[in-house]
Amino acid sequence: MEINKSQHVVVTCASGLELVLAEEIKALGITECEPLKAAVQVNCDLADAYKICLWSRVGSRVLWKIAGFEAASGDDIYKHASYMRWEKQFDVHQSFQIHTVVDQSVKDNSFFLGLKLKDAIVDRFRDKVGERPTVAKHHPDLMFHLFYDGQQATVSLDLSGEPLHRRGYRVQTTDAPIKENVAAALLLSAGLDRGEVEALVDPMCGSGTFLIEAALILKHVAPGLVRQRFGFEHWQHHDQELWDSIREEAEQEKQKHASSQLLIRGYDADPRAIQAALANAEKAGVDQCIHLERRDIALFEVPKRYLEVDKGFVIANPPYGERLAKDQEVQYLYQALGRALKNTVPGWKAGILSNQIELIDAAGLNTDSSIKLNNGPIRCYFRVSEVPAQQATPTVRCPLVVVDREINNDFVNRVKKNLKRIDKWVKREHVACYRIYDADMPEYNVAIDWYDGELHVQEYKAPNTIDPEKVEKRLQMVMDSLHALFGLSKNRIVLKSRSRQKGKDQYRKLSDKQDRKMVYENGAWILVNLRDYLDTGLFLDHRLVRHEIQNMAQGKRFLNLFAYTCVATLHAALGGAKKTTSVDMSKVYLEWGRSNLLVNGFSDVNHQFIHTDCRKWLSNTQDQFDLIFMDPPTFSNSKRMEGVLDIQRDHVEMIELAMKRLEPGGLLIFSNNFKKFKLDLEGLAKFEVEDITTQSLSPDYQQQGKPIHQCWRIQHGPTSHVVQPKRSPWG
Repeated sequence: MEINKSQHVVVTCASGLELVLAEEIKALGITECEPLKAAVQVNCDLADAYKICLWSRVGSRVLWKIAGFEAASGDDIYKHASYMRWEKQFDVHQSFQIHTVVDQSVKDNSFFLGLKLKDAIVDRFRDKVGERPTVAKHHPDLMFHLFYDGQQATVSLDLSGEPLHRRGYRVQTTDAPIKENVAAALLLSAGLDRGEVEALVDPMCGSGTFLIEAALILKHVAPGLVRQRFGFEHWQHHDQELWDSIREEAEQEKQKHASSQLLIRGYDADPRAIQAALANAEKAGVDQCIHLERRDIALFEVPKRYLEVDKGFVIANPPYGERLAKDQEVQYLYQALGRALKNTVPGWKAGILSNQIELIDAAGLNTDSSIKLNNGPIRCYFRVSEVPAQQATPTVRCPLVVVDREINNDFVNRVKKNLKRIDKWVKREHVACYRIYDADMPEYNVAIDWYDGELHVQEYKAPNTIDPEKVEKRLQMVMDSLHALFGLSKNRIVLKSRSRQKGKDQYRKLSDKQDRKMVYENGAWILVNLRDYLDTGLFLDHRLVRHEIQNMAQGKRFLNLFAYTCVATLHAALGGAKKTTSVDMSKVYLEWGRSNLLVNGFSDVNHQFIHTDCRKWLSNTQDQFDLIFMDPPTFSNSKRMEGVLDIQRDHVEMIELAMKRLEPGGLLIFSNNFKKFKLDLEGLAKFEVEDITTQSLSPDYQQQGKPIHQCWRIQHGPTSHVVQPKRSPWG
């Protein structure tokens, strides 16, 4: 075999990246190349093969053909391989390994065929040299590759040894990292090497692979320069002088671009990922080119100088089904990513990798191009899209569409009056969900809430003294009036019957439709379910309390007791809370709360969800907080609790436990919906208490009669009486 002549070399790659690899090889000056399945066949000499090993960012293995022969069985492979001059390929004191690939039509086991080739090699050495070489399971001196299609066997030397994607810079990793050569291929397909990207941001950078590969491309650093060794270095035909000259040319190219300035930035919610990315970038020698920062998707931003370039690009490999437990949770994450990009970098291009095209669709971006490829064993899609601008504030749909002009009764007139009273507030504040009627007239004993295109109707249980037939007739009149008044189909008006709930009934499902929708409130997207539970997942009466929590949360440790679906936690996170803790006895609602944060782009890293009894947890924890919200139920006798919670009886104990966890200068917001509740001022004499009930109710709840909830500010202080606030009640 004449090494200096051109011959067949096969460069393998991930399926779907063949054309990208072929273009890369042509850019090295090697024109004779033909794409195959998951590979490119090249005609080249040893110098070109060395260049591919050193410079290929997309290839996986470089296979130098040393023999090809017809074979009908494993025995034929052994026979032909026994005649090959293996002692001319490597020394008997060196180790080797066989990597076997068979066509799908081949019935023989690949391990069996590889064993036949291994036996031929060691038997040849034993017959010709008197010794046999070592077969190494790990880190062999040479790797031989056998491909068999049932009729023809091809034996090659793997010049790369370890696959080329193992650059040598990955010293720390995270869950499911993208392979280095796949990352590079996607960047090249986006035109990074052609000047089509001037600023690059990865909002979910993990261990930094996209960022490092981008820096290596833009700095003209051959990826093989980082590697410790190649498979050809123990080959008998290796030309060290030729290899040294090719490496020296690569070093000179690297130095030529060493001073170029790059705009590359990466974020991740997990500080361990940022630590891994920093370590890997330093090992690759590009740590000075990359800015890394711990940041959730919800807080995504880019510096002004990035926005001033003409060609910005966001690349992302979000977690998908293999890394998140529930498909719905994955979709929430992609929706959050899409909103973050639209709000921050409209007009940029974005490349998103996922195993489901539907997940990429959830981001809501416009499609320019797509690639199907394999990331390891997972079939994936990489879509490049233009980022459209996000509407600044979601449009609030006007609820009132009078279908039947003849409809006119006391109930309808009251609903119209209520809507007129709050109309300006709804439009000014872009309120998507609000109360429009709450048993204003005793004979129509229902509460009606507008949920951005749907009505949620709760029938209060009538006294036993009222004729059930009359109750049913009035309720039917209410439903018919709502249908005519709002022009909604019947499936968009949800009716529930409400009575006092105890124990497990508080969390009992009414149905299992799993029909969640997202509604908007003060910068937050909130998941509600109008059908499956008695409550919807969103307490509308606490709207202003949540907004003020958001205003006060910057840099604070926030505790949400009786957290329900954690909407107050979400607003604290949006307000910049340093850390949040949400405690509730319902696992279902805490998972709902976790989804609420996820759909807004917050991970679990700084947000803790604790499934337990609040009173028990407060008694045992040593954690301290700067801001606490406590909205307990009126009564609870759940089996998960120690004893029974009666808020009138137990509120002093609960507040004292919470205040022990509140830092000096901190604030506890205490609220409850028990209409007969009276705060024990003597029991709370050592604290400063302010009644802010009136200030905590938005216009849709500012009606005559008892307020729907009562609310207080409580701080460490010496007062023994309720202080009516003379300033903003929130401080």
